[in-house]
Amino acid sequence: MTKIISTLTERQVRQNGWKALVKELGLSGASRFLRQYEDGEGNYTEARKSIFAGKTVKEIADEIKKK
Repeated sequence: MTKIISTLTERQVRQNGWKALVKELGLSGASRFLRQYEDGEGNYTEARKSIFAGKTVKEIADEIKKK
């Protein structure tokens, strides 16, 4: 059953995502898949200062829309 993602709570999204992973990969495969994700490195707050330096919110939004 497909649901529009915007109508689901965050908890429902996690639960449905886990069920989909288990259905497709099995319990051990789903667990292996999730273990591949780990915390990132660095400080995004500091990095974004240089990433977005000199750009307006409109310019950033326009770049996002292009992608």
